Amino acid sequence: MTETPPRTRRLAWVAIRAEQAAARRALVRARGAGPAVDRTPPRPTLTVVVCAYTMDRWDDLTAALGSLRAQDEAPAEIILVADHCHELAARASAAFPDVTVLRNRGRRGLSGARNTGVEGARGDVVAFLDDDAVAEPDWTMRLLDGYADPNVLGVGGRIRPNWDTGRPTWFPAEFDWVVGCTYRGMPEQAAPVRNLIGANMSFRRSVLLDVGGFRTDLGRVGTRPLGCEETELCLRAAARHRGGVLGYEPAAVVRHRVPAARTTWRYFRARCWAEGLSKAAVSRHAGTGRALASERSYLASTIPRALVRPFAPEPGPPKATVPALVLGVLTTALGYAAGRARGLGRDPLPTPAALAFRASGRLALPLAALLWILAMRMPVAVDRMGGLGLLDVLPALYWCALAVLTVGFAVSLLDRTARTRRYALYTGALVAMLHATPAVLYEHLRYAWAWKHVEVVDQFLRTGRTLPDAGELAPYHQWPGFFSAAATVVRGSGTPDALTMATWSPLAFDLLLIGPLVLLYRTLTRNRRIVWAAVWIYFATAWVGQDYFAPQTFAFVLYVTILALVLDRDRRPLATVGLCAPLVLAVVTAHQLTPLMLVVALGALTCSRAHRPVALPLLGLTAVAVLGWDLTVARPFVFDQFGSTWAQFGDFESNAHAGMVNLGSAEPGQVLVARVDRALTAGVALLTAAAPIRCPRLRRSPAMPLVLAPLPLLAAGAYGGEILFRVYLFALPAAAFLIAGWLAPLFGDRGRPRPRAVLLPVLFALLLTGFVFGYYGKERQNHFDDGEIAARQELARVSAPGDLIVAASNNFPGAYADYERQRHRWFAMETPALREGVVRDPVAGLSALADEYPGETAYLFLTAGQRAECEQTGLLPAGTLGRIDRALSTAPRFTLLLRDRDAVIYRIGPRPGPVR
Repeated sequence: MTETPPRTRRLAWVAIRAEQAAARRALVRARGAGPAVDRTPPRPTLTVVVCAYTMDRWDDLTAALGSLRAQDEAPAEIILVADHCHELAARASAAFPDVTVLRNRGRRGLSGARNTGVEGARGDVVAFLDDDAVAEPDWTMRLLDGYADPNVLGVGGRIRPNWDTGRPTWFPAEFDWVVGCTYRGMPEQAAPVRNLIGANMSFRRSVLLDVGGFRTDLGRVGTRPLGCEETELCLRAAARHRGGVLGYEPAAVVRHRVPAARTTWRYFRARCWAEGLSKAAVSRHAGTGRALASERSYLASTIPRALVRPFAPEPGPPKATVPALVLGVLTTALGYAAGRARGLGRDPLPTPAALAFRASGRLALPLAALLWILAMRMPVAVDRMGGLGLLDVLPALYWCALAVLTVGFAVSLLDRTARTRRYALYTGALVAMLHATPAVLYEHLRYAWAWKHVEVVDQFLRTGRTLPDAGELAPYHQWPGFFSAAATVVRGSGTPDALTMATWSPLAFDLLLIGPLVLLYRTLTRNRRIVWAAVWIYFATAWVGQDYFAPQTFAFVLYVTILALVLDRDRRPLATVGLCAPLVLAVVTAHQLTPLMLVVALGALTCSRAHRPVALPLLGLTAVAVLGWDLTVARPFVFDQFGSTWAQFGDFESNAHAGMVNLGSAEPGQVLVARVDRALTAGVALLTAAAPIRCPRLRRSPAMPLVLAPLPLLAAGAYGGEILFRVYLFALPAAAFLIAGWLAPLFGDRGRPRPRAVLLPVLFALLLTGFVFGYYGKERQNHFDDGEIAARQELARVSAPGDLIVAASNNFPGAYADYERQRHRWFAMETPALREGVVRDPVAGLSALADEYPGETAYLFLTAGQRAECEQTGLLPAGTLGRIDRALSTAPRFTLLLRDRDAVIYRIGPRPGPVR
């Protein structure tokens, strides 16, 4: 039942409708007179959802869909939801190729089916039409007219009964709600109302998502005549959006079929009884004041008039309607009283097993945190890491903490009473355990690339400018946004360098990334459990390690943020472009690859009409910014790399394999790590590919173009051997969502988890196993101890500006210290001829290398980190650096300055002159 609000709101609604009609007439006249500019707000797009549960209504369903195809203003999409009827879904998919057919993956019933339709919808407005109703040709146009006012939350229309056998003489028009139709007593003109009727209603999709959709413990299931789920939703929406309007537009007409079975006294009594039960359930959720406001007006005004009308002098309804009126009111009241007595609408008391299940989800988080803290307080011999890195030395308590956390999160996903805050805390704990552990265990910054970036920031702090010729570090000076920002932060914080910031940046960046990921996934689904499952899966599979102190990490966070804003259609396109523009410029100035990935992703999103208004102008802005930057500031590097990039263009296989470890020359531990990495990557790819096959609704998700968009960049070049890892990184957010969407049935709307839900923690554990191998398995070469730091300081003391620093690789702290004043050569990373020459004859090979720089003093610096990298990756044969040290110790041209367990330093003397 609906209620007409006060006169002021009714007049406002009528005024709005009159303005809309006048605007349409004026626009038609203007177009007839000649070219004119339509300055009206953009018309929202419309998705129509039809829910069906049985093959018995096939003809009615065909007629309903036919009426939607014949609309004067065609809807953007039509969705048919089959409510747990596989035969219907299969037949409809074959018979209606222009209709998106979805299977209700939630709780059986009309509410679950409608929620599935909302989740799959992409229109700004979602309208609902019953499978046994037929819409008039102007139905969609009349509904959409009501959304010119931004305060309108939803619009419903008139539902005329289409009696198979004619209206029974005893059936009062005031009780047409019994057969799901508009009844006497509702407004005859456009007016705001309390609630809409399910057979002819529409809502803004954002409103439906915001309030969480229809309650699945209310509403019709099959032929059971319960209802009022739309009433409860309207009450919830109005409470959430103060000042919002639910409009009734009687000109938006559908005709609802009433079969003979619904014209009997038996059905009439049953439906009135069920209505009373439903009202009792709604009053439990919304309170009797709000839930029964319309019913009080109905009983005080509509029913008394109906009882008097048959006895009035003027022609009216037959007197046979009076018994039906009395019986209907009494039966409904008794149903309401019975429903209140039964406690309908209350959540049932959980069983002891359910209580234990929920408690385990709550207690696992603090238990896991306690175990992790205890593990971090234990002595961990990081200097004894072997071929598996940290996996060799982490205590058992750490693995117990990770296992408890994983099981607890899976249990929380299966617990429908869990709050969003719990999911967020679990995810934050996962990020802390994975990414804070190295920072807690190590005394110094890990990862040579992070040291290199710290040294670039130091150069910015020293000179305050970029360098025109920075050698191999030229990209950092031609895309300086990240380093300039980091230098500003360091200068403002008063710290001497960026080491502390860099040490904790993996934890900080990953915690920061949670927000954009959640925003991104919320634009793809209203199911918060899918959202947080996707976030968890992302962090459990992001093994490539692109979260350290680097421009790529900074740009990637902005990349995900931009995509989340583009996919969020709750704001005007121009406003979204304005929000994204500074983020795009920050990406373009900070990193060379991420802007290209952004261009490709935005290009993929322009294929969708729903996202084109934002994606297309933003694509143009990004493309212009990239071209402008690359052809001006970054022109030297771009032109220098053009030849090699062109040579690699189109060579998918070579580019993909460029950065892979050679399993034939790597040590056994790294062979295992590489195989697990590849297995995890292949597993993620297979799960991502299977998701849209097993869940057809995912095929229409924007995640599909986003997961495919990075793949063409495999043809663009090897990107220093890293392109495959970067493609994986940029595809991973969308891939994680698709995998979570596929897993959604495991944590569906049912109160009890299904038996196969045990697969959830098992899968999460397998993914995390792959992650720890990829992320921790190389820590022997990423960790630097006090000896290496002290040796690098000694090298800085004895060397001078203009000297040459020679090392096997750049895998040591401070490899690029004072890089603008000293030269660097890494002989194991250069040409095969140079590398093989040094391996064959260290004295001759290194002497020849130093002789390339006459007049400069050269120093050879070999460390434990270099030895670990060369041996683990197969860059040099095992034991090569030790053999080089022994050979140089007796060579007269090489002077030993330092030798300890972690490092050795030699000064390479000048070339001896000719013997006279």
